[in-house]
Amino acid sequence: MKSRNKWIPALAIIATLGFAVLPLKSVFSAGPTIVVTPTNQQGWSTADTRPGGAVSFVVDSSAPSGVGALRLTTDATTAAKAQYLHAASTPLADVTELSYHTRQISSPFAQADPSYQLVVCLGGATPSTCTGFTTMVFEPYENPGMGTPGGVVIPNVWQQWDVDAGQFWSSRTYSDGGTCSVTAGFGGAPFYSLVALKSMCPNAVVAGFGVNIGTFNPSYDVYTDLFNFNGTTYDFEPYLVPTNKDQCKDGGFLTAKRADGSSFKNQGDCIQYVNTGK
Repeated sequence: MKSRNKWIPALAIIATLGFAVLPLKSVFSAGPTIVVTPTNQQGWSTADTRPGGAVSFVVDSSAPSGVGALRLTTDATTAAKAQYLHAASTPLADVTELSYHTRQISSPFAQADPSYQLVVCLGGATPSTCTGFTTMVFEPYENPGMGTPGGVVIPNVWQQWDVDAGQFWSSRTYSDGGTCSVTAGFGGAPFYSLVALKSMCPNAVVAGFGVNIGTFNPSYDVYTDLFNFNGTTYDFEPYLVPTNKDQCKDGGFLTAKRADGSSFKNQGDCIQYVNTGK
């Protein structure tokens, strides 16, 4: 089954995030961390979040970095969906490093955790067309052994998931008539590894990445942090704690806060905190 989707609704969401104008990028430089806050979302969007689903930033002293994390929730309805997505335009062949941290706060299901998603044009992409549009989904509970600690979902414990070494299911079926062929998993098998997808679909392009609680997952309350796409890590924080004086300038002190959540009186107060921690 060939699939050439031109501006279907899901791809249109990616387009609004900048996919239509982004050039292809090669591997990210290893190491950068970008702080994402409610007032500076750094290109992230709630995208396809639907009624009953919610995305917010929370304070969590146990988070793997900083003072907080990203929270995704769904209510008791099966139609609820919570998603946080970032546009990309990166050849899948260049993708080498994927990971994130999760914490299950509460859910009626023991396996509850946000999924890691790659929005992919398996047959390639141009600025206006995505061939073989699908979402490749990593579910922690389907990847025993990939999580640290424990290897399986542990309630109320922060865990890191080695996504690039795991297995994904596809949201859609696609075949180019040659080697590039996937079958929709509808939440499960068949599964595909990152290595296999690169080999089967050498022209594939990642159009977006993010975290998600899909429909038919009611009453989830889960956190995520330190989301790594190809060596760039996104640190989700409820507010910016300044680490250099430039973050205090040009009105930056108005949205930045001390680690304890208290506000700054002015730019000088903010710079003093950076220099002294007080």
